[in-house]
Amino acid sequence: MGDSALLYCYAETAVHAGGSDSVGVIDLPIQRESTTRLPTIWGQSAKGALRDHAREDRKNWPDVEKVFGSAPPGSPDAGTDPPRPGWLAVGDLRLVAFPVPTLRNTFAWVSSPLLLARQTRMAELAGIRGLPPVPTVTAGGVVPAAAFWAEPGSQLAVGEYDLTAGPVEPAVTDWASWLADNALPTAPAQAAHAVEGARPGAGTGVAKASDPFAFFRDKLRTDLLLVSDDDLAALTEEHVELLPRVQLAADAKTVRHGPWYTEYLPAETILCSLLRDCLADAAGSASAASEPPRLDGLRARLDGELLVAGGDETLGKGLLWLRWRGKDA
Repeated sequence: MGDSALLYCYAETAVHAGGSDSVGVIDLPIQRESTTRLPTIWGQSAKGALRDHAREDRKNWPDVEKVFGSAPPGSPDAGTDPPRPGWLAVGDLRLVAFPVPTLRNTFAWVSSPLLLARQTRMAELAGIRGLPPVPTVTAGGVVPAAAFWAEPGSQLAVGEYDLTAGPVEPAVTDWASWLADNALPTAPAQAAHAVEGARPGAGTGVAKASDPFAFFRDKLRTDLLLVSDDDLAALTEEHVELLPRVQLAADAKTVRHGPWYTEYLPAETILCSLLRDCLADAAGSASAASEPPRLDGLRARLDGELLVAGGDETLGKGLLWLRWRGKDA
């Protein structure tokens, strides 16, 4: 099936990847999977965001058309030649861990057996081995990654729900550590100069201070909560951000349009996509045995970058940190 890699996205700000129809009072809902109702960002939206990122950085992306395909007809970059496909296939950005409010530590990430099983399956396609086993949990229960969250058998407030805490399971702790090490950027490109500029002999304190994700990586190691698939679906329905907006008349500052309600994935959400070289087996491909895989060449251009995806960019929404994870990473 060609070369593959995982691309993790960590939400710096709330993200609105818009769905199609309004739902109840929500005028602009986010994209969701039709079967699970879990939040997602469809592959076409993710690929479009990556293409825009490449177009704005032509110096490092001279091969935009080869990677992503010809520009869409009618766009400013569209030529007169027949459109050609690119070699990069971008899968849906699937949910990995979702932040919810908690009475302790402000918030925690929730995940479920379904999400972790999907991670295992996607990692297999990308040639990544050694993931922890997928743990289980009953409906109405919660398994924390660290013992300080609750005594086994006691109630733990997770969002709007009081869930029954189970004993700490090594598999949940291992998943928390694996995601902390692999899903969060280790040295974002925007922070590279700060790391390089640290004074000699400063030690790990400066290295940590130069890593803007050090706090969140440490937090994720302890603040991952495993809930059932049904409870996760309910939590993602209730704890997405729902913001009302109005448009004011410029002269009188009275409401001209609205209010309307827009749904957002909250900041700190973790998502993951499977990237593939879908033409790697074609004759004359750059992934021939005598040449390095083309997909490897994207790692330096994406790992640690900041991507803008979805709507309301001028309101500061849609900022996603990228983390590349390939089999040789």
